[in-house]
Amino acid sequence: MSISVSNTTIDALKNFLSINKSINIKPGNVLSTLSINKNIMARFQIEEEFPKQVPIYDLSVFIGALSLCQNPELDFTNETCLVIKDSGTRSKSKIYYSDPDLIISAPDKELEVASPDVQFELSWENLSRLQRASATYGVQDLCLFGIDGAMNICVTDKKNDTSNVYSVELGATTKEFCYCFKMENLKLMQNQTYNVSIHSGKVALFRSTSCNLKYWIALEPNTTK
Repeated sequence: MSISVSNTTIDALKNFLSINKSINIKPGNVLSTLSINKNIMARFQIEEEFPKQVPIYDLSVFIGALSLCQNPELDFTNETCLVIKDSGTRSKSKIYYSDPDLIISAPDKELEVASPDVQFELSWENLSRLQRASATYGVQDLCLFGIDGAMNICVTDKKNDTSNVYSVELGATTKEFCYCFKMENLKLMQNQTYNVSIHSGKVALFRSTSCNLKYWIALEPNTTK
């Protein structure tokens, strides 16, 4: 049994590599990953259907093998390794399966969350500007706050009252709140707009508006409502 691999799936794997260097692909059409610290989880529904479990310890090697192909095709015939074939170059690679117990894997089901405290839309344009500002100012705190009827998101250093700040107004709100992340935890796929919801002041759900891609990202523990 074999399947072809799309560029979209390869892009998702590249993104998931930034969350966890390993991946345990489960049977079906959903890729999922969980960070080592278990504070970032992601799920992406793909067009391919994996017929069996594929535990890959070094995801970068798997991605590298796929990049060597013009039209990668996965052959699942071998019980101990995944064979990657390419009809265009008449080449093939073997990637041996890992022990699944060596991999921190995402749960089979989506993380259940309570009703949202706050919801907003975050465009890739705004997110990329926040990322650039974080790098330019050398600050790592991303804070969403509501005050004086407006909802804003900014990058800053919460421990420094004179920190440089870059902020973007997201819209109106009747609530007052402050929820904070670490920028390093926003390992989101590029060129996507996200619907974002905050749940119980502990976790944020980022849902792509254009595909079935979701991230659950833990908020910083000193976040306050």
